[in-house]
Amino acid sequence: MKFKGPHLSIFIKLILIVFIFGVLLNICVLFVFRITSDNKPRKFLRDFSRRMERSLIYEVGIPPNKEKAQQICNDLEIEMRFESSPGNNWTSNDDMPTLSEILSDPEIRRRYDEDESIIVKFKGDPYSVIRFPQGVFIIKPFDAQGFFKPERVIILLIIFISVIIVLLYFLLRSLFKPLKDLSHAVENIGEGNYNLMLPVNRKDELGELAGSINEMSRKINSSIKSKEQLLIDVSHELRSPLTRIKLGLEVGSSKEKIEEDVLEMERMITGLLENYRADSGFSNISVVNADLAELMEETVMEYHEQNRLKFSKPSDKIYSNVDMDKMQVVFRNLIDNALKYSDGEIFINIAKQNNQVVISFADSGSGISEDDLKNIFEPFYRADRSRSRLTGGFGLGLSICKKIIDAHKGTITINSTSGKGSEVQIKLPAV
Repeated sequence: MKFKGPHLSIFIKLILIVFIFGVLLNICVLFVFRITSDNKPRKFLRDFSRRMERSLIYEVGIPPNKEKAQQICNDLEIEMRFESSPGNNWTSNDDMPTLSEILSDPEIRRRYDEDESIIVKFKGDPYSVIRFPQGVFIIKPFDAQGFFKPERVIILLIIFISVIIVLLYFLLRSLFKPLKDLSHAVENIGEGNYNLMLPVNRKDELGELAGSINEMSRKINSSIKSKEQLLIDVSHELRSPLTRIKLGLEVGSSKEKIEEDVLEMERMITGLLENYRADSGFSNISVVNADLAELMEETVMEYHEQNRLKFSKPSDKIYSNVDMDKMQVVFRNLIDNALKYSDGEIFINIAKQNNQVVISFADSGSGISEDDLKNIFEPFYRADRSRSRLTGGFGLGLSICKKIIDAHKGTITINSTSGKGSEVQIKLPAV
């Protein structure tokens, strides 16, 4: 079963999912390690620290409210020193360096003289030195880099990877969800339940597989029902001539009458055997280069209803490599069907078109419904459900025809409208 419209392979979907999530995973890992491995504070962290320091200074005041300043330092885990006149000096921690210690470096002294706010390194630790007219604040800021400790890095990575894996799981589960339905359907078919219909709402390989399983189930179900009906029909059809033969022998019917019933039984059995031999027999055909127009003329001449068979032999010879005996079986079956189901004329045409031989059989009979056309080439399928002696059959003729044409690498199609007749068209490779 083929889909119309865009088709995105499930393998392409899977590759895209793996690629996208691989990229996301790499981005997460690179992001975390870049933040944690950079020894210099990130710009946004540095800017945040500078703004926080200004806010803290205005919060504690100049000179600072010592109790309030100590409380803020404890809450935020920072250290602060204020130097002004000897009586106003204050520090949150005695280990904090003094201004004179920091300015002992000439380069730091030069920067301090040029800018009222600088960031310096003293004994490996960063300090902010902020100068005001009332005094100088020395702040050891909150270590934003310190937030990203190894254990925290591992936790972040675990969280990111876990989120990605969960998303990947749900995407893959959604992608392969139909597999469960397909497996269940195959189990049902294996148990002999063919009345199932899988939803076909995807345009990928799984959608195609669901459609194929539906079609397979329908065909198997139709074939089994047809064979069951065949057994009933064969039993009935064989019983009728056997009953007539038995009765004829008892009452002394003519030999010709009994022979007619015997021939009818023989035709039934021959048709059944031909179909079962078809699969193996038609795979090994013996082809010769034959004039199909001449072969068709010979076949048409076998029939008594010459006034109904309208075949005009083309002036040019039309050659194809065919098994002549089996091709005659096709011609006879199609002519027999046309004569059975039509009271009017049957038009037979044969012509060469490009590199193909096109043969058509057209009648003006009862036609075939659209539903029947879908199964018309299935073995044992009969569009006409009746079993009259005129139109009776076992639904094997068209199935045999298709197998023969397939063996010749050709095609056979039927176009029909119920009540308006049918046209069977055969196309074979021309020589």
